Amino acid sequence: MARQLGAFAATLRGLCSASGRGAGSDEVVLRGLSFYARHGVLPAEAELGQNFVVDLKLGCCLQRAGTLDDVSSTVDYAAVYREVKSVVVEGRRHQLIESLATDIVERVLEKFGQVHHVDVFVKKPQVALMGQLEYAGVRLRRSRVE
Repeated sequence: MARQLGAFAATLRGLCSASGRGAGSDEVVLRGLSFYARHGVLPAEAELGQNFVVDLKLGCCLQRAGTLDDVSSTVDYAAVYREVKSVVVEGRRHQLIESLATDIVERVLEKFGQVHHVDVFVKKPQVALMGQLEYAGVRLRRSRVE
């Protein structure tokens, strides 16, 4: 039985690595990560802070996790959350959310080897504009360079 499982796991690894991008268009989605931080161009944004909302799509092969029902075969959602929180709350202060989003993408790709692409959407709900809007945001999609 162990030999059969080993052969099966090897087959799954082959499927996930055959294209270099994983099986199909698998993604882990984390939506609505909310953090209070002090990013922005205006001095008041640095002093008072505000909420930032982050949505992530992590492209990776989920075939093995789906077949084996084994948590070690997928991306650790809690670890991803901790890394994103570290960037947004404890990392350097950013004037632009474009820069903040770039740091998030780089950290996820650095820390999670099974992720082959990251789609991050950073939203800033309290925007200092002379008018109403739900949020200002940026979306980045970056792939691992190999």
